[in-house]
Amino acid sequence: MGHRASDQEKLSTKLLRQLVPTPVRLLAARILPLPSRLDIPTVTDVHSYRVCEGFFVHVYWLIEPTGPALGASIVVFNDEVMRFDCVGEGAGHMHLNIKRTRGFPGEVARLYYREATIDEQIERSCFELEHNLSYAMKTNVSGRIRRLQLRADEMQNAVSFLRDSMIAILNLHRSELPARLADSPPVGDSPPEVPDPRLETTTT
Repeated sequence: MGHRASDQEKLSTKLLRQLVPTPVRLLAARILPLPSRLDIPTVTDVHSYRVCEGFFVHVYWLIEPTGPALGASIVVFNDEVMRFDCVGEGAGHMHLNIKRTRGFPGEVARLYYREATIDEQIERSCFELEHNLSYAMKTNVSGRIRRLQLRADEMQNAVSFLRDSMIAILNLHRSELPARLADSPPVGDSPPEVPDPRLETTTT
């Protein structure tokens, strides 16, 4: 059923591309509200960290039509500026400024990782956050987001939380993965620690 639904979605996407002019799709993408990924019913084990005012890192486990995935969303002033999807098998990828890059609701542009395993894709996601967050924020349509700058310690806290949470959640669900995806033994089982006590961390 999952593959069939996925095929239907691909067909619908193809038809919409043919029937709806690109400028109309892009305008609709900016106007229509974008649902939070955390509201998806199949998203569980959410770890959330407030880096600074208006800036959050959310890490979670989710079940997609194609199978299980480890995901993370970087949300700034309620806008998802980065999203990481670690799914193994060379299919891991990231998204930048989803509200701007989606062609119409449900479609988002993907930047694929070269790394093949989920563990390797976790490290790639941390690299992307540390080195390309600035680009994502400076190319956002919101001036408020473009003006925000993280301190060096805030950036390190965000990267550390992303890595520790992704490892912890992956280890929690590693036994549920197909054998071909459970590529490494569990590491870092302890829950992530927040280095700065002034910042808020919540886990649901």
